[in-house]
Amino acid sequence: MFKKASVALALVAAAASAHAGVTLLNEGFDQVPGLTSAGWIITNTGTPGGSSLPWVQGDSNVLTALSGSAESYISANYNNAPAGGLLGSWLITPVFSTAENLVISFWARSDILAGYADQLAFGLVDASGDISNALLSSTITTTGDWTQYSLSIAGQGLGSEARFAIEYIGAADGANYVGVDNLVASVPEPSSWALAGLSLLGLAAVRRRRAGSASAR
Repeated sequence: MFKKASVALALVAAAASAHAGVTLLNEGFDQVPGLTSAGWIITNTGTPGGSSLPWVQGDSNVLTALSGSAESYISANYNNAPAGGLLGSWLITPVFSTAENLVISFWARSDILAGYADQLAFGLVDASGDISNALLSSTITTTGDWTQYSLSIAGQGLGSEARFAIEYIGAADGANYVGVDNLVASVPEPSSWALAGLSLLGLAAVRRRRAGSASAR
């Protein structure tokens, strides 16, 4: 059902080029404990469950926020699963409309420690928040600097809805500490989306041309 929907996903690292027409969601994580009462879902599917809550208020002694007060970001760490376990820390937004083209962006960074790396996967979940229906488009390894990541989603038509999910993944023994800040979902200006569409069409044309060349050999 949800996984069979025709959703165009495009990952863009660094700054998103679209100029927002309408903002559907704008979260700076000033008060993480209040997120669940505002419709967010925070859950731990690590194997087996860890000793800490999966996503908590940022610790200014480890990292400082991208903007706002020093601790105004959301964080997760290797304790979300025990030694030898696998992380599965889910941060899922409230429901928003996917009727129109969307750009969803967030900033992330790690507390870099030699020999360790932090990974995030992100994408869409259906409106129910059922993670078995998650469509996570890509996996990133975060850096020691705040970096913006964006996801472009083609409109699904009147009445369609979804949630956006970020999952902290990987082996607990190889992870350290990750922060996420300034998550925004917005409807871009039509001109911005058109430019993105041209880029995607160009990529598709290259792939078709290469496929044709291969079949001619």
